[in-house]
Amino acid sequence: MIQLTTPILATYGVLTMALACLWLPGGTLYGMLGRWPWLLPLAAAILLGLNYGFLQPVALLSIGAYGLVCKLWAMENHRSKWLSGSMVLALSVALFLHLLPGFTNPTIISGLRLSEDAVPYQKFLNFDSALIGFGILGFGHRRISGSAEWLSMLRRAAPVLLLTLVTVMLLSLQLGYVHWQPKWTPLFMIWAWGNLFFTCIAEEAFFRGLVQKQLMLGLSNTSGGTFIALSIASLLFGLAHIAGGINYAILATVAGIGYGWAYFRSQCIEAAIVAHFILNSLHFLLFTYPVLASALP
Repeated sequence: MIQLTTPILATYGVLTMALACLWLPGGTLYGMLGRWPWLLPLAAAILLGLNYGFLQPVALLSIGAYGLVCKLWAMENHRSKWLSGSMVLALSVALFLHLLPGFTNPTIISGLRLSEDAVPYQKFLNFDSALIGFGILGFGHRRISGSAEWLSMLRRAAPVLLLTLVTVMLLSLQLGYVHWQPKWTPLFMIWAWGNLFFTCIAEEAFFRGLVQKQLMLGLSNTSGGTFIALSIASLLFGLAHIAGGINYAILATVAGIGYGWAYFRSQCIEAAIVAHFILNSLHFLLFTYPVLASALP
């Protein structure tokens, strides 16, 4: 079943626009909107969410608190940076796990079986976890600002991306997690929208833009610090997927190494987001999705 109502399209369409505005160049307007051009569409999405019941008023407390600690964490000379950073970490985890009150995330795909041997698929649009992209990338991480930089990032990340795709897909087949199953369905466009904007951006902002980046900074004077940071972030990424089973956690860890390597090699968070989205898309289009029923315990 696919459910895309007018309230969902209006609220999450504007929220998507706000996420896309993270990559608008600043300085076109005065004040906060000049520095953070995503603020206005985000505010509009929040108002729509309140109007349509996807947000309750108590959610405004969580949104405000998260924005404040992310802004404090991003300030270079902030004296309590370790405290604000810890709060950003804790609140980001709470948003990912949907522990903060006031959010009612709609299901847009439910009980859909893309092949006879696959488990039924469902997809949510999560307003709460989408906030992680705004807080970490909007306030605390540099983004690509022009086409030349995009091309440079893609050139540096391409070898890592190719190796990651081949490794993860072959390992998926070897573990019996998926079968080779090429397909096309118009559902892909809906899936791609939700996956890119409400999964890949949030997860890469957290695991690479926050966890790996801060570990690399903290271990910069340690021998092998970059490798340690990448490994820890990748293991945590794998553990975050443990609900899907041990094989899924292994595959996520291996994929996380690729995303983290692309991030480090290019020094651009966009490399990790692109790698994540392309791998997920190939999984959807070329293999069993989301997983073989026989692969689950």
